[in-house]
Amino acid sequence: MHNVFKVLFIFYIISQASFCFGQESDAELLSYETKISVEKNKLYKSISCEVRINNRDGDIYSNVSIPYSKLHKVFKVKGFIKDISGKTIRRLKRGEITDRSAISSFSLYEDDFVKEFSLKHNRYPYVISYSYKVVQKEFVYIDYWIPALNSMIPTRKAVLEVNIPNDFKISFKSHLVDSVEIDSLDSRMNYRWISSYEGDIKNELFSPPFSTIAPSVAIVPQKLKFEYDASFESWLTYGNWQYELIKDLSDLPLSEKRKIEKLIEGIDDEKEQVKVLYNYLQDATRYINISIETGGLKPYPASYVAKNKYGDCKALSNYFKSVLESIGIKSFYTTVHAGGPVVNVDKSIPSQQFNHVILNVPLKNDTLWLDCTSDGAFNHLGTFTQNRDAFIVDYNDSRLARTPKLSKWDVLNTRVIDISPDIDNGAIANFNNSYKGDKYESLFGLSCSLGDSRKSIIIRNKYIERGFEVDDYNIVLSHRDSSKISLLYSAKSDGIYKNYGDDILIKLIPFSIPSFEPMESRKLSVQLDYPIYKRDTLSYVIPNGYYISNLPKKKSFQTKYGEYKLQFFPMKNRIKLVKSFLLYPQYITVDKYSDFYNFLYRVYNIENTTHIVTTKQK
Repeated sequence: MHNVFKVLFIFYIISQASFCFGQESDAELLSYETKISVEKNKLYKSISCEVRINNRDGDIYSNVSIPYSKLHKVFKVKGFIKDISGKTIRRLKRGEITDRSAISSFSLYEDDFVKEFSLKHNRYPYVISYSYKVVQKEFVYIDYWIPALNSMIPTRKAVLEVNIPNDFKISFKSHLVDSVEIDSLDSRMNYRWISSYEGDIKNELFSPPFSTIAPSVAIVPQKLKFEYDASFESWLTYGNWQYELIKDLSDLPLSEKRKIEKLIEGIDDEKEQVKVLYNYLQDATRYINISIETGGLKPYPASYVAKNKYGDCKALSNYFKSVLESIGIKSFYTTVHAGGPVVNVDKSIPSQQFNHVILNVPLKNDTLWLDCTSDGAFNHLGTFTQNRDAFIVDYNDSRLARTPKLSKWDVLNTRVIDISPDIDNGAIANFNNSYKGDKYESLFGLSCSLGDSRKSIIIRNKYIERGFEVDDYNIVLSHRDSSKISLLYSAKSDGIYKNYGDDILIKLIPFSIPSFEPMESRKLSVQLDYPIYKRDTLSYVIPNGYYISNLPKKKSFQTKYGEYKLQFFPMKNRIKLVKSFLLYPQYITVDKYSDFYNFLYRVYNIENTTHIVTTKQK
């Protein structure tokens, strides 16, 4: 779903991956000032920034990109470079500002453009200053203000001022920002926030969203005009506005309705009807981004998708909603904040906090959740949309809900591996790996979208076990609505059977344990949005002329963070072992991180130091 509230310059790019604290910064945001006013239902913004570039790596912040659109006009762009003493070295010329389309590789058309320029100097440090103005004819946010260039760059001082008429009501929510100063003058109100940001946050594994770490202010009008009169005073009124945007877009052509009726002819079960039509949706249409006119918030009508066979998440969801409606099955247009890590909706401020659209289908004995952009399994919400706030749009009954969460069985990855020694004291292993959850999603995606050469490179680098050489592989999906995919291959390794005099030590093929930061360097909490579950069944052939002289003991332990099990089963001429590792979905604060890390280290240590000892028969 296209986001109409794009940040105002490229440095606003905020990674929601993970973060930790470092030392020296390549640049500093010395000053960031935003002044906003509402006049006659138009929104005016004046933005000015002053950035100090400290070294060559900081030059990236001298390249400025300002997005704009038909609804979001940018004008009066100015800029200049100063040396460290404050002397102006060069001013930005009008001819140095270029305009280009912001169209992305997955878009058919975007009603978005960017103005770009560079204020680069060759002596460090230097300071760049730039400013510009914005006017918006329609808006659903006053601002979502994050006073940061990016996660690693400190902000010394940031100021946000909002000036509005007395009768223009707003809702606002601040996070890690000083209290607002409110003044009234004549018929207007002035709001002022001051903030700073320490910056210097680097990547850490499974950390919370950046929005929970950085200072921010969200400001929303309670009443507005965005194609239709809207009220954001409650989630119910917000939902009615969303309903107005889509209510007249179910215009399926008669030929499409006849095709739909033919597809489900003779099928009485409602769920099976939905499944057949969902498969038709997947086969007949393709996802492509289309963002024009109302800032990407209004979908194209069902007739557009029926004719052109493509659409974005809004258009495809509206189309399939219309398809189901044509056979008497009710469904609901539903918005979510997709992606990772999971970002929870702030329920205290009704507003547009979503970036994706799916479909909610309540049947008599079941509730389906359908991502109409997915080529994957029917009724499968993967890691992209599982266990998060969703907003179900219905006239006078719109409501917040929670999408289903993935259980440990939904993310289970298994390996069944048969290993035998070869004549060169190496090992030959036959792998039968089955993936669910994120591994299923990524392997399914690359198997469908990439050519053989590129696919092979990724699989060998990301999916073949370390230390093994493979000639060929086979990807198997049992049927189109399976949420499990298998990878089969044979491979050689020199690291499994190791000779030590009369003994041969047989090494475990270890689990891939997430590489969390050491205890002394972790600075942020851990957010695990779904379980990590792995199970192995390994069968080792005992070398000819050898017997098992030392078999490790069974291991099994459980903590509040997860579980680990390892058990051995001696058999004729071979040893079988079964092991499992489960990490629970959870939020782990920094003060609990050492206990969490110790659990992982214990598992890692067992996996990488356990050996089966075989001795030569005499």
